[in-house]
Amino acid sequence: MAQRDKLEDMAKSLENSGDYRVLRRLPSHVCSGHTEGPLPHIGIVLDTETTGLDHELDQVIELGMVKFHFASDGRIGPIADRFQAFQEPESPLSDEIARLTGLTAGDLCGQAIDPDAVTEFVRGAALVIAHNAAFDRPFSERLSASFANLPWACSATDITWKAEGVSSYRLENLLGHFGYFHDAHRAIADCEALLFILSQPLPVSEGTGFAALLRAARRPAARIFAEGAPFDARHALKRRGYRWNDGQNGYPRAWWRDVDPDAVDDELAFLASHETHSEALVLRMSARDRFRSMVRN
Repeated sequence: MAQRDKLEDMAKSLENSGDYRVLRRLPSHVCSGHTEGPLPHIGIVLDTETTGLDHELDQVIELGMVKFHFASDGRIGPIADRFQAFQEPESPLSDEIARLTGLTAGDLCGQAIDPDAVTEFVRGAALVIAHNAAFDRPFSERLSASFANLPWACSATDITWKAEGVSSYRLENLLGHFGYFHDAHRAIADCEALLFILSQPLPVSEGTGFAALLRAARRPAARIFAEGAPFDARHALKRRGYRWNDGQNGYPRAWWRDVDPDAVDDELAFLASHETHSEALVLRMSARDRFRSMVRN
């Protein structure tokens, strides 16, 4: 018996005992995808590594992208292509960023991300997916203006992972839920891991994570900012599903929530009845608008 078969038998014995849970390394062929039927659309899974969190001051030091074909019903095809590029930052890497990313000054020395190559890779894409699109999109748009015209989806927030029984939407935690682990914090590895997660059936809902993500991306939303909300209102707003925006991304410094456009009047009535704001700003959002760093006309 081959060594791998022996190890797999041991893993199954541990799992069958009910006292252990075994995680398997995510193999590359897991993302083989569907091959039957037409898959007319192009999707891009994207991940960036950066020198910090401020998209105005910090820089991208690694860009990873995985291209795949998909159908409107949520079927994912095999990985079609990969893109990986590094960029030497203007300032030396901090010890913290080097530890988090695993990148060193030697890895980045003399490297540059070619914006024309990035633009060519994403040409024809119908959707860009990132696991923290509010972070990755602004950085990506600085690399190539082509990202500004594409629909985006966030696999961390556009899927209700808690309702699916998953306690955390961290990539490592999601992989572990499906029984795997991977070499984290490298852009291409994270992209492939995310595509695998999206190809899996959701624990509670019908269909795959990618099908749920497509539904969320197609659904228009109204983003409501409770501007001027008093400090004492924070608990009521958080219970309602509002999140805090610090204003650094060009949107108001206020609590905000996305709701169905048909629910705007009810949401404004809630804010008024709880005296949680002095003024509410309502912005209409689509997949082309969400996760941008600022409001664009």
